[in-house]
Amino acid sequence: MVKHLYIIGNGFDLHHGINSSYKDFQEWMYENNPDVIEKADEIYGICDDEWWSDFENQLASLDTVRYSSEIAFENQPDLASDHCDRTWNDAQIEVENQLEELYSDLRKCFHEWIMQLNSPLESRKIDLIIKGSVFINFNYTKTLEHLYGINQHNILHIHGCVDNDEDFILGHGKSYEELKSIHTVDLPEPPEDLSAEELSEFYEDHTDDGQMLHEQLAEDAAISGVASQRKPVEEIIKKHSQFFNSLAKITNIYVYGLSLSEIDVPYLQHILSIVESAKWEFSDYKGTNSFKIKRFCENNNIHNYNVIELKSIIDTAQLKISFTDL
Repeated sequence: MVKHLYIIGNGFDLHHGINSSYKDFQEWMYENNPDVIEKADEIYGICDDEWWSDFENQLASLDTVRYSSEIAFENQPDLASDHCDRTWNDAQIEVENQLEELYSDLRKCFHEWIMQLNSPLESRKIDLIIKGSVFINFNYTKTLEHLYGINQHNILHIHGCVDNDEDFILGHGKSYEELKSIHTVDLPEPPEDLSAEELSEFYEDHTDDGQMLHEQLAEDAAISGVASQRKPVEEIIKKHSQFFNSLAKITNIYVYGLSLSEIDVPYLQHILSIVESAKWEFSDYKGTNSFKIKRFCENNNIHNYNVIELKSIIDTAQLKISFTDL
């Protein structure tokens, strides 16, 4: 009978000596793909260490007003042209092309970086309860399979795995509606059957607070492009509903190496809606995640929990007492 659920995040791989932090990704990018970093800087503004340290969430940080305005300025419609109606969306197309190219390059680089990560260290193994356990792994690596010998059928690689042909799932947590609420775009719809001259006049007359229509089109394209990089959490949960529904009788949940970021929490909340009653254990590296752990437990009425450091269960692994023995 399955009693234990392990939820594994990147801190788990970092504990095992794998160079899998976003800082490591940034350094690898500088060494192997500086042109993509330059492209990200041009679109997002200078992407500093802080930006890269929160890479996935920062994909939602694009200042769409600034960026789209710059593109619109460089692609202004020729109002004197007989074909002006064909140029109103030039800026929109340029935004779409630039963002599509950047995001495609970033995902390709991310995949290449993951595929070359170093192996975990045997000396950093911790005590895991293998029997009667299942695992949700947020990492793309196979540390659980290779270092701990855990059967792959007991592991859900929720965002993809190095052995699968599917693309890795990555992205931010902002929906199109959330992004649009920050930068409201209200595009006028021209009447049908207008001549080229009438259409040009319509576009000239219909502006939003002095903003030309081509700027609005470009801005909406920027918002849509950023929204396309959202991690589809609801779809992922639905796809793996059978696995989640099997967790109802879990008694112990171990959250090891998960940052509890905004994009992580919906998964845990879904588990809470299924699991009847469980004791939780969170890992926290040198207290860096203590606030998030406390806030998550308070917000979700979790009172039966404790916090450890993963290194504390290396030397004392043989002394570790299972919750079920208490």
